[in-house]
Amino acid sequence: MNSELDRPAVDDRVDAGGRARRFLSRPFVWRALAFVAVYLAAVVGLSLGVGVSERDLVGVGLAERAYYALGLFVLGGLDIGTPIGGPAPARSLLWFAYFAAPIITAFAIIETALRLFGPLKLRVRPLAGHVVVAGAGRLTVLYVRKLRQRHPRKEIVVVELQSETAFMNELRDLHRAIIVRGDITRDKALDELRLDRAHRVLLLTGDDFTNLDAAAKILRRAPDLAGRVVVHVSDLGFLRETAGSSVAHASEIFNGHEFAARHLVKEHLAARFQNTSYRDPVVLAGFGRFGRTVLDQLQRHASGSFGPVVILDEQATRHARTFEEEPGFSSDYVRVVVDGDALDPDTWRRIRAEVDVDRNDPVIIFGAGSDGTNLQAALAVGRRHPTAHIVVRSFRTSPFTAEIAQETGIHAVNLGELVQAGMPDAWF
Repeated sequence: MNSELDRPAVDDRVDAGGRARRFLSRPFVWRALAFVAVYLAAVVGLSLGVGVSERDLVGVGLAERAYYALGLFVLGGLDIGTPIGGPAPARSLLWFAYFAAPIITAFAIIETALRLFGPLKLRVRPLAGHVVVAGAGRLTVLYVRKLRQRHPRKEIVVVELQSETAFMNELRDLHRAIIVRGDITRDKALDELRLDRAHRVLLLTGDDFTNLDAAAKILRRAPDLAGRVVVHVSDLGFLRETAGSSVAHASEIFNGHEFAARHLVKEHLAARFQNTSYRDPVVLAGFGRFGRTVLDQLQRHASGSFGPVVILDEQATRHARTFEEEPGFSSDYVRVVVDGDALDPDTWRRIRAEVDVDRNDPVIIFGAGSDGTNLQAALAVGRRHPTAHIVVRSFRTSPFTAEIAQETGIHAVNLGELVQAGMPDAWF
């Protein structure tokens, strides 16, 4: 099952300057500029009085000259002969176009053939010190964006089983990653990735077992990569259960939600708890992977500073049983499990019957699967509990959410930004 972090989303806003720099760093931009420069050189040469040995250009218009200039890019060229007469500088321009135009065409044809038909080993053989990333989802884009900011020319190879993903175009066109379609756990793909020369490998697919299995195979093939293999495990219980494995010791296993939840608890909620004279009730509206990770981080970094915890989810009982197995509930707070819909007013009446959220202002964290559901529920609950401290988690930057949050006092957190901020410098 795909992690929440791999769900498609609209691209985050990028500053104009960074976008322009990345645009100009694309190879196709420079190829286009080279084509324009050579084409203009040919047109200018023909327009300044230079003739050709096999055509009479006396009296022809600009359209005919433009046509003959374009014909220079056809391999074999038009049968117009060689430059003759005219001013020497103009003749030099035309001779330059005669040689440069077919070279540009040949390079374009060769590159296209390699992209479409060339075996993977021909595309990655020259690489050394490159970064291999498995998966072309949101986590990969978050990592690659930050890597490109620090190392604009770093070679990146992205291995993806699907032919297209929501982020494929950005990875390929904007960040110039080599996209390889294949299964990162298969020997055929691993044989061709030049792992012996790779600088780092990040396994960021939406399947935890695939990531761990690939890590084991990669470390067996390239033991020198020990310590430079990063593995994403989205399930908190699975992460803890595999922590003692040899793969975990030889690689760096992380949980994206843990990055975000740790930042939320340590940088935001801990201060809230310290500034209140009572132990704040906490309502976790949504107890999927993000909600479970938030509670785990509360237990680790804010133990004893919060009061009763309400677990609200349409499958709260089942998720609570999973959490109880691993990592487990601590005993320093009362927990209430409510199966229900965060948008249903009756659900909140049931919560008020169990926990006195009116006497002490609660901390309510909306972290369900949908950004829209989170915001809608937060606004509805905020009207009933205007003094509550409400946190809304979203997957991406949303100007609308930011505007509503500023107007209503809701604290909006961006999961992608928190995960990206938590990535260690050593990965880059």
